[in-house]
Amino acid sequence: MYIYRPKSRVMKNYFIPFVITFSGILIFGSCTKDCEIQSPDIYGSWTVLQTDQQGLQYDVELKFNTNNTYDWILLDTATGHTNSHAEFTLSENLMIITLDADCSSVGEYYLTVEADKLALIAKTDGCAPRAAALEWIWKRK
Repeated sequence: MYIYRPKSRVMKNYFIPFVITFSGILIFGSCTKDCEIQSPDIYGSWTVLQTDQQGLQYDVELKFNTNNTYDWILLDTATGHTNSHAEFTLSENLMIITLDADCSSVGEYYLTVEADKLALIAKTDGCAPRAAALEWIWKRK
């Protein structure tokens, strides 16, 4: 004897197990135990010619240390500007500044490395001076 089932009901019966199986394959099959999150190669020194709000230009070095700290270093004399040091964590292409003596808030920056260029783009940062100092396209030194 044949039982009639509308097509939509038959599709529902197979659709949910299919989605669950396919999702499991994507989640568990995409990364083995040897898989690591890839982060951009930011460590080392980067430079840029910056211009402040008063139109003063000065060369700056941004040095990313392997202990997940960075140093923002003035290479020229620039009135009103000082060197800075901060700590960060890195997750894929997101840098999260966790400790900065000059700024009390946490800052989050997208990082993009292409050839010898590094772009820092603020995702969120409540510290305007830090954002002005970091949000540039840097050249590898």
